[in-house]
Amino acid sequence: MIDWFSKDSNIRVVNGQPKLFDVPALIIDDEADAASVNATKDINDIKAINKLIRTLLNVFDQNTFVGYTATPYANLFIPQDFNDELTTDVKGKTYFIGEDLFPKDFIINIIAPKNYIGAAKIFGLENPITGESHEPLNVFRVIDDYDPPFFKTINNNNKDDLPEYLPESLETALKSFILTCAIRRLRGHDKKHNSMLVHVALYVKWIDRVASLVNERMKVFKNYISANDSQFLKELEELFITDFLPTTENVIENIDYKDSRIELHDWENVKAELKKAASKIDVRAVHGTRSTTNLEYHNIDEIDYSRYEEGLSVIAVGGGRLARGITLEGLSTSYYLRTTRMYDSLMQMGRWFGYRPGYVDLCRLYTTETIYEWFNHITMATEEMRYDFDEMTTRNLKPKDFTLKVRNHHGLLAITSVAKLFWAKDITMSFSNSNKQTYLLLKDKKSIQNNFDIFKNLFERLGFPKDENIIPIKNKTKYLLYRNVKIDILTDFIENYKINIPSINNQVLSDYIKQQNIQNNIREWNICIVSNTNEKALLYDDGVIKESKYRTEHETKKYSLFADGKEIELVCSVRNQTEYSELYKITKNQIDDVVDRQVDLIDNGTGSIKERRANESKGLLLIYALDERGTTNVENGIPIIGYSLHFPKIENEVQVSYSATIKEELDLEPMEDDDNSENE
Repeated sequence: MIDWFSKDSNIRVVNGQPKLFDVPALIIDDEADAASVNATKDINDIKAINKLIRTLLNVFDQNTFVGYTATPYANLFIPQDFNDELTTDVKGKTYFIGEDLFPKDFIINIIAPKNYIGAAKIFGLENPITGESHEPLNVFRVIDDYDPPFFKTINNNNKDDLPEYLPESLETALKSFILTCAIRRLRGHDKKHNSMLVHVALYVKWIDRVASLVNERMKVFKNYISANDSQFLKELEELFITDFLPTTENVIENIDYKDSRIELHDWENVKAELKKAASKIDVRAVHGTRSTTNLEYHNIDEIDYSRYEEGLSVIAVGGGRLARGITLEGLSTSYYLRTTRMYDSLMQMGRWFGYRPGYVDLCRLYTTETIYEWFNHITMATEEMRYDFDEMTTRNLKPKDFTLKVRNHHGLLAITSVAKLFWAKDITMSFSNSNKQTYLLLKDKKSIQNNFDIFKNLFERLGFPKDENIIPIKNKTKYLLYRNVKIDILTDFIENYKINIPSINNQVLSDYIKQQNIQNNIREWNICIVSNTNEKALLYDDGVIKESKYRTEHETKKYSLFADGKEIELVCSVRNQTEYSELYKITKNQIDDVVDRQVDLIDNGTGSIKERRANESKGLLLIYALDERGTTNVENGIPIIGYSLHFPKIENEVQVSYSATIKEELDLEPMEDDDNSENE
């Protein structure tokens, strides 16, 4: 392509190399984090694919390069420096290689539709950026019986000890797939494709043996079904009753989108479809070896769904070739034991993400507790990364001007390969001398109720205020001030608070507070609940956003808190929304008042508030219960809780780490991939 374009009639020679003018070029790189990233420790050492893409781009005077991937971890750490004098020869002509492929101009976070089954739905989401906690779909089934025959680690010492039988968990997964195929027939999916993934090892001879064992076992199961074997049918019925029925009920109740095709079925109806469903199931070995001479299992045909108008039901037994580029249509059952320690490899192996219309309740993921925990962590790290992208967009910044980061795993996981992380830097988070405010509040009832509930729980844990906790103004309670509170009371509130401001990361804030507490860098944390002492609430009529002079007086809203069997009544503060937004956006991005920021400081102190806070080494959480009439289209009768968090300046602090670098030994995989196309 480089040579062909260099012969175009619009070519001119610029600085001794061909340059094509008046032909704008758009190059799209799918799976852009894989082969095109230059995985070297020297910007002058350039791998072939990376070199040729860059050279091709550099031929064009006008060019755009768009990388597309679900796992952009490696792309964030592409070096932004390059040697503009480097050249390469293509068919006797010399070309400048040009700049590297760092996404310097834009990163677009494509939001998935609600009915997309992604990592957050499969693995749940605990304490992500938004503070939300999503329960995972009930599709995970733990594998704890695979060693033997599959071994926890397959390496050079045992790779020739091929399995002689299948563990019970894999047999259960096969039965689950049969049931899924039968139930989908009841739902009118008899001509739809069904797929099952079995991933046990990377070695071709292991893939071959496991495929052979799976095929033999499926033959036995099909014979049992054809012969109406009472014992086997009883096993299927028990699996249906104990696993499928409760899971379908759970999904119907908890799924966050509507799918009328998901319904409960009677066992007798499912049983009637078993023979037709099982008879269509085909077992394929997925690897790159084309000759079957030295293989046990000869069904290695490419999985081509387009050849099956009546629908293909296939069990794909494979290794690395299942990772990228293969879409298993109608994937419902996955049996997964791969032990890679890299975020991107793990997420790419997650073939179970996608759309599951009418059968998400039938999907099952059989894997280990460790791998499930790893996926759960990667889900959180990925959501954090996505919110970084959103914050960058909100601030109208380009990636080259924004610190891109990925949270590290606390144990053995690596973000990507060591070679791709060479140019990454240690990133630390600091909130010293800062103030985080919830100036953008969620307006849905679920979030409002959640935040009010955790506020009430906080009050109960703090205890009913004593005289020294109450600070009045004009004979009315203005502040409930609790000094030197327990750290877990503070961090539990922050972690469980629902927010949608990219710059407020609940877990990072909490981790930071805990770390500074361990280091004794903040002498005390104080919590102050602020009440309104005004006689009237100045609000816009009917929630209409106008100039401040158009506000009118209304009766204030009151609310009650309970602790130690006692009740206290407080008054909602007023913060008006003065610009249009789907969220509750508070004027000037500030929820607190300047006078409130010094409520816990020594009276008549010298210096600015921040200087006094640093000298006294006090952290402060101000909590405001806001009148819901300050925003539009909210009528729940529940105060909207917001907060302002003030950190003192900390000398010689230990910062929360977002290091993107890793120890080299963590990248080692216990099993080599002898089916890797790069080795062919």
